[in-house]
Amino acid sequence: MNMKSENLVGGDDAHPASGTIKIEGDVVKLVEVQISEAPDARVILAKEFDEASGVRLGPLQSFTGSHEYAIPAGVDAKDYNTILIWCDKFNVPIGKAQL
Repeated sequence: MNMKSENLVGGDDAHPASGTIKIEGDVVKLVEVQISEAPDARVILAKEFDEASGVRLGPLQSFTGSHEYAIPAGVDAKDYNTILIWCDKFNVPIGKAQL
């Protein structure tokens, strides 16, 4: 099974975040996360923190705790090296992890 794991950090000084991001097979797991609350938060599988070219995995389920997001069929997680927690309303990252 292909697995990557990395620590989550805040998008910037105004948006602290912590926890662990894991990719296991076709699932992105957020483990024991604490993320600054923001409206319209999304989880994005990206290349080099580039939100525009990333794959949107869905709305952030919770700003705390552990949850999972399916990687869509046909998307190879190996083609991506970052996870973004993105605020669509303000167009800013509120959390990120390099894998």
